[in-house]
Amino acid sequence: MGAHQDDTDGGVRFAALPDSVEGYGGRGVDGAAYCPPGGYLFRDKAGDTWWIIFQVSPDPGSHGPKVRGDVLGCSEAYDELVHVRVLASDVLREDADSAFHQQAPSSYEEAARVAASIPRGVKEP
Repeated sequence: MGAHQDDTDGGVRFAALPDSVEGYGGRGVDGAAYCPPGGYLFRDKAGDTWWIIFQVSPDPGSHGPKVRGDVLGCSEAYDELVHVRVLASDVLREDADSAFHQQAPSSYEEAARVAASIPRGVKEP
């Protein structure tokens, strides 16, 4: 649970099996982590730490440069459930990556605001 490994793009991935995830409709998580200044964990106002990841949609039509998916907040958990919060759903990865790169959030709350600003559900014709 919460396995972290190198991403193929040189970053870090966060993964958790469905039976160890709460709050994502029975789905597991496996996505590329966004990085705040100083590491991969975003701290919230309560002092808890979160991974913010982009998880590719399971839709078979979502691939290539226009891949769609969800921006998720995943609690850092050891020997307990990973709590997942959907911060943005059905967004283009390039839009999410661009927003996180340009706005460089450093806290969970800032990351949630960045995710809320990403355009949603606009499909390519």
